[in-house]
Amino acid sequence: MSVHDINESSVKFYKHIVDSLKEDKPLSVVRYGDGELVCVMNLKKGLGGHNADGDAYLPELGQAIKESIMQPIKDANFHHAFGAHCTVAGFVTELQKQRIWNAEIQFQDAFVFIHAGIDGRLQELIELLNKKHSIFVAPKYMHDININFDAIIEAPKTSAFRDAARLEKEIEEALHESEMSIVIMPIGMSAIPLIQSLFKKHGKKHTFLDFGSPFDAYVKSDVHRSHFDKIQNKLEL
Repeated sequence: MSVHDINESSVKFYKHIVDSLKEDKPLSVVRYGDGELVCVMNLKKGLGGHNADGDAYLPELGQAIKESIMQPIKDANFHHAFGAHCTVAGFVTELQKQRIWNAEIQFQDAFVFIHAGIDGRLQELIELLNKKHSIFVAPKYMHDININFDAIIEAPKTSAFRDAARLEKEIEEALHESEMSIVIMPIGMSAIPLIQSLFKKHGKKHTFLDFGSPFDAYVKSDVHRSHFDKIQNKLEL
């Protein structure tokens, strides 16, 4: 079974996200994949390196991701999502050996937005972003995406964690004073600590989504991801 195979739990989780946003009920999502877990593993081993996107395994980032697992936010509106392929690859076993894991976290499917982009269900979220107050935090090459964001904040293409203080400040300044803002954040591993920090201050009113790469298929870029070839129904942008 491929990570790109759409499954019932992913569909159910996506529906919960969309239904909540339709009703102006805020929620936040952080996602853990192989890059995030290797960043944590390298922390103990004293290794550097970077993931496939060139995102550096910074010690400070690894520590922040580790803390998000060992001391997770426990709130019904905060969701942790996990790539099941990481179990198959042995990453979870390695983390358990290092006593860095939390079996109490009820993980959702980390490919939730990828799956919705493959079969076209993501269109429903696009329509919500066009109608509601929305903020896009992303590298410059993604800014041409044809969605009516109310604010666009430029993030570094890699290692956005190094610029986390500025990003958090600009996001807070862009949040709507009276309405729920939906903040879309395709900024790699750095999304986890940034969303955690923002949720603690603004999660009862606003939505923060660790979005991943669904929009990469619709902008000019040298990035090609395997899920692009799986797209069945292209988004209308």
